[in-house]
Amino acid sequence: MNVGFIGFGEAAFAIASGLREAGVEQMIAYDAFRNEQVVARAEQIGVNLQDDIQSIGERATIIFSLVTPSSARQVAEEVAPFIQQGAVYADLNSCSPQAKRGIAEVFSDTGALFTCVAVMSAVPPLRHKVPMLADGPGASHLKGQMEAYGMQIEAVDGPIGSAAAIKMCRSVIVKGMEALFLEALLAADSAGVVEQVLASADASFGHMTLSELANYLIVRNLQHGQRRAHELVEAADTVAEFGYEPLVTRGAAQRLAWSASRQPTGGSEQRVTSFQEVLEILKQGQS
Repeated sequence: MNVGFIGFGEAAFAIASGLREAGVEQMIAYDAFRNEQVVARAEQIGVNLQDDIQSIGERATIIFSLVTPSSARQVAEEVAPFIQQGAVYADLNSCSPQAKRGIAEVFSDTGALFTCVAVMSAVPPLRHKVPMLADGPGASHLKGQMEAYGMQIEAVDGPIGSAAAIKMCRSVIVKGMEALFLEALLAADSAGVVEQVLASADASFGHMTLSELANYLIVRNLQHGQRRAHELVEAADTVAEFGYEPLVTRGAAQRLAWSASRQPTGGSEQRVTSFQEVLEILKQGQS
C-alpha cells in the first residue's frame, strides 16, 4: 500500500503523521504550493514529496485529496489521467454534495474507486483517528484498508454526496449556532445582560439533547409561527439598536415568516407532535 496526499497542509500532515506512527510505511505527497514549511513537514515524518501530481496518480494506491474546496475538482481532473485502476481516490474536502458528485464523475471511466469523505471534527488533535463518514464505491475499500491503522471511517449508505450532506447540514447547525451566539451575546453584552440571557436559556433548554430541542422548537414553530416571526423582527431591531447589523437574526426572522406562510390553520397544527411531521407539512407547502 502506498498512500498519497494531494495537498500537504496542516490537516494532511496531521493525518500522515498519525498513519506513520500507526505503521504505514510508504507515503508520498504533492503540494502545488510547495514551500519551506511543506518540505519541513514531509522531512519530519518521512513523506516523499513529488514534483508533480502525475507521480501521485501513478504510484499511490490510496489518494487523499486535501486541498481548498474551490480547487478540489481541478486537482481531480489533473490526477485522473494517471490514476491506477483499482486505486481509491478519497476526496476529504469540505464541498457540497453536488460538487462531490461532479468530482466522482471525473473518475467514472478510470477504473479508480471514488469515495466522498466528510471529516467530522477538527483534524490536528485526533490526526488520522478523526471521525470520518464515507460514501461511494470506494468507501468500503478505504475503510477496509485503513481501519487496521486506526482510522475511524464509517461507510454511509446512499448516493455519492450523502456524507457531504450530513456534514454540511450539521455545519448549518453548529456554525449557525456559532454566528447566532456571537450576534446575540454582542447585543446582550452591550445591554449588560449576558449572564441573565444565558441563565434564562439554560433554564429553558439546558436539560435537552439537540434532537429533543429540534423537536420542541419546530413543533412550537408550527403552533405559533407567525407570532414567533414577528417577535424575531423586534429582536433584530434590538440587535441593531446596540450597534450591530442583525445579519443572523434578520435571516432567522425571514425563515420563520416563510414557515408561517406555509402552515395550516383551523387547529390541525395542534395535533402535530414531531418535527418530522412539520417538515412534511412545509415540503407540501413548498411544492
